Amino acid sequence: MSIPLVYIDQNIIGLQLQGHINLSNRDDVIWIYSKEHFTEIKRASDPDKYLDVLNNIGATMLDLILDENWNITGKARLIEDLTPIENYQNYIEAIGNVEFDETIFDPFQVWVNGGGDEGPLKELSDNLADQVLRLTSDLPFDRTEMTNKVATIKPVVDSVVDELISNGNDIKKTRAAFGDEKGTIGGVSGENQVAQIWDIISPSMESSGISCDQFFGFDPVDKQGYELWPLYLGIIGCNAVMDILGFQAEKKCRNINKIQNVRSDAGHIGMGAYCTAILSEDRRLVKRAKAIYEYKNIDTSPILIEKTATNSNQSTDNASAD
Repeated sequence: MSIPLVYIDQNIIGLQLQGHINLSNRDDVIWIYSKEHFTEIKRASDPDKYLDVLNNIGATMLDLILDENWNITGKARLIEDLTPIENYQNYIEAIGNVEFDETIFDPFQVWVNGGGDEGPLKELSDNLADQVLRLTSDLPFDRTEMTNKVATIKPVVDSVVDELISNGNDIKKTRAAFGDEKGTIGGVSGENQVAQIWDIISPSMESSGISCDQFFGFDPVDKQGYELWPLYLGIIGCNAVMDILGFQAEKKCRNINKIQNVRSDAGHIGMGAYCTAILSEDRRLVKRAKAIYEYKNIDTSPILIEKTATNSNQSTDNASAD
């Protein structure tokens, strides 16, 4: 019998630091973390204390397997020969070698979620153009064609932004346009929750011919070169759609300073899909993970951890598969 892989949300590390739980290095469980933890740890004032927790409980890193073109293969692997500190150092070195600003599209994401303001959104095309040109600055060939392409893309992005601003970002109107005028989606519960949501919004999508899988991001029309869209990316996309619809969504999805945490939540749910269980203190994350896993027939068990747990054994006893 294989040892269960138990993915721990970042807030579980916080509970361990605060003494609310007492996870330990165990033979019957492999505690799992991913690079998504590193994106959160990097934003912390004292990264070492989180890495120490991962090290002390013997946590193992789970990483997505990419092909020769850096595309997601749909498989993941355990990095068992490096410590959390070594993996984090490799992560920091890797992102340091590439000047990529992962926050470029934050104003767009916040706006469609019903938050933010026009200023940062209007800067999107300039920031995108600058990012592309900086990323290609060291390529060993004439960049004239690249510069010209960027110049043609900019007015297209500006046009999209102008239309977004013209339509406004009243999230209640957006949800009503999807057929949810009374906020019913926010109260969906029970079995087959994604299917329940689709029943609410599908009448508004009839003319488009879009399927449930397409709408929730599991089978996008534009697969960006993929023959089959990776499940991990589908889960990320589904979380973004759920933010717009208001299913287990939080106000932070409309806050430009918090949207990175929203993306991390989606990333944790995506990585948790490769494990036996995912533990979190975040009730909304657990409920959303349950709905997504059920819809895609993923066997991972989302488990809510309460602060009343005092040691690793009690963590299991006091946990609930929400």
